[in-house]
Amino acid sequence: MKKITYIVILFCLLVSSSCSAFTINNNVDNLAINDSDLEEFILNEMEYRHIPGLSASIVIDDEIIWKGAYGYADIENDIPVTNETLFKIASISKTLTATCLMQLWEQDLFELDDPINDYLPYDVIHPQHPSVDITFRMLLTHTSSIVDNWNLPLYYVGDAPISFQDFLREYLVSDGGYYRPEKNFGSWEPGTSFSYSNLAVALVGYLVEVISEVNFLDYTQTYLFEPLDMYESGWYLRELNVENIAMPYNWDGDEFEPYGHIGYVDVPAGDLRTSSSQLANFLSLFIQKGIFNGNRIIESDTVDLMLTPDSSSSRAIGLIWWRTRLDDRYVWGHGGSDFGCRANMQFDPETNIGVVVLVNTGAGITQITKKLFEYAESILDNLPPEKPSNIQGPNRGGVDVEHEYKATGVDPENSLIYYWFDWGDSTNSGWLGPYESGEECSATHSWNEKDTYHIKVKVKDDQDKESEWSDPFSVSMPRVRLNRFLYRIINRFLIQ
Repeated sequence: MKKITYIVILFCLLVSSSCSAFTINNNVDNLAINDSDLEEFILNEMEYRHIPGLSASIVIDDEIIWKGAYGYADIENDIPVTNETLFKIASISKTLTATCLMQLWEQDLFELDDPINDYLPYDVIHPQHPSVDITFRMLLTHTSSIVDNWNLPLYYVGDAPISFQDFLREYLVSDGGYYRPEKNFGSWEPGTSFSYSNLAVALVGYLVEVISEVNFLDYTQTYLFEPLDMYESGWYLRELNVENIAMPYNWDGDEFEPYGHIGYVDVPAGDLRTSSSQLANFLSLFIQKGIFNGNRIIESDTVDLMLTPDSSSSRAIGLIWWRTRLDDRYVWGHGGSDFGCRANMQFDPETNIGVVVLVNTGAGITQITKKLFEYAESILDNLPPEKPSNIQGPNRGGVDVEHEYKATGVDPENSLIYYWFDWGDSTNSGWLGPYESGEECSATHSWNEKDTYHIKVKVKDDQDKESEWSDPFSVSMPRVRLNRFLYRIINRFLIQ
């Protein structure tokens, strides 16, 4: 295939707006790291580490607040990366596969310490420890003693010609064509030692299919991708528009060389392709304790369990998810690495910031990940108070009578706040406070003319950052109507 020299890519990265796309979804000023500084940092890292294309997203709570796309998805065909470009996310795929299995666990269809052989259509028996059961928990914590035998054909250009379901049987059962007892299993007893295993997690995907009685692809589509608005995500190339998938590249020291799109036999463990924003939706699910767009997809207790370090391992691993330190913050997530791809997906449970970074080469992206966390924190540090709650109080009243109205405001940083009521008659309360974040404010007002007035309230913090106005609250001062009997008397005796 044609090779493209790096100087051409660098030129386009730095000067051509057609080679990158950048969007931000906030109106915050005076950031510690501004947009141009962030973009310059990313482009410099891409130059230094020889990254042809990158897509990234930042999510805070349940909102994607930033998306960036830079460089090329396909150098040979001059196709730039966009926010919709699909990347292979490699081992991050394991977190989605594990989530599907835990959905079934929530339905009491199995227990984590059950032997997997009670559910499989064949028995997986460790050749050196045949009396020791392999359990679900072992698969999810990489302690099953099933190992990856790289002497076998585990990957191909294009989709693997054998299904992962068929390959697993051939690999794990003694009469299988790929069964190698000393290479497919570790020497240690299951449950006693950590050894990262792709094929063990592929077996998790097969168990999802066996227990649910739904094909793995159909299950993930129905119970994960659709609820999470992962509208263009797939496990096989044949499911997707290949022209929208970033080409994996190798930097040979002078030029980029395309690998082609690689497919593995352990599909549920590493073959998912998706975009950074779709993956951010999945990350938001865990930040929000199992809820996305107001819908519960997995239970909060299940999220907590998956993010609890396994007591049987010295490593900071929960159920597939890893706890990692990034400078002064601890994050949960997973990374991915393969021929011509690198991916990071992590979130900080202290701030509810999540970061996704995807590139189409094997270069390191830790520094970019850290910078995106810093950028998100600078946004949090400069967020104004939230829009106040709806005003509470009487919606009808009398002229020259004091009426009491209440509202509640919240500051994201829990700073002291002040309230300002606009009474709808060209007067206002001025700033009232200070109040604690979340503390209700009460204010009184009287009107001296009969009319309908529209009250609204806003909040500011101790750095003078102001919220939006609340929704207006209408108050009517109706005209006084005489009693019919009194009207007749007045009309008869006084109006002559």
